[in-house]
Amino acid sequence: MPNLIADKLELNGLLDRQALQGHLDQAAAAARAAGQPLAVLTMDLDHFKVYLEDQGQPQAQAVLLRVAGLLKAHQPSGASLVHLGGDEFVMLLPATDLPAATEKAEALRSAVQAEFAGLAGPAPLTISLGAAASPVGSDWSAHSLLSLADARLTFGKKRLQPHHNRVWAGALPSDWYPRFEIKPEQWPSLDLQPA
Repeated sequence: MPNLIADKLELNGLLDRQALQGHLDQAAAAARAAGQPLAVLTMDLDHFKVYLEDQGQPQAQAVLLRVAGLLKAHQPSGASLVHLGGDEFVMLLPATDLPAATEKAEALRSAVQAEFAGLAGPAPLTISLGAAASPVGSDWSAHSLLSLADARLTFGKKRLQPHHNRVWAGALPSDWYPRFEIKPEQWPSLDLQPA
């Protein structure tokens, strides 16, 4: 079944994919000017495509709206929430270092798990998150920050056990870093135990 729901669903009050880059660039410039960190959380619902195929578009759309509402309810003051499309979201957290961002990511993970614990479907609906925060100093780009958070999400879901319902803010294989032009030793990393 095509995933038409995702790209056409408008989630009121959330930025969309087109607005993300400009908003992220502004947040990065403000963070560098203030000498404060900027953190990014990338999020992806686990088993959403299976749920969509099993339950259909109306139920899947209702789930996305519930997830968006839940994320907004847990969004800190000053943070921005972006719906990339489908079951993918990004949260920008100004003045937030990696430990605080990881704590927020874990709270979001727990909230989604609790919200959908009794939901009927072929597999549990949970969320996985990648977290990244800017390094000390001004020599970093918004693109690298977002790419690192996204790579951590991908690594957590594809390479670590359990593959779902987890937060990853830790190290990546060394051959991943050249893809987004960063030196891993300069960027904060926090290895976590699985939930």
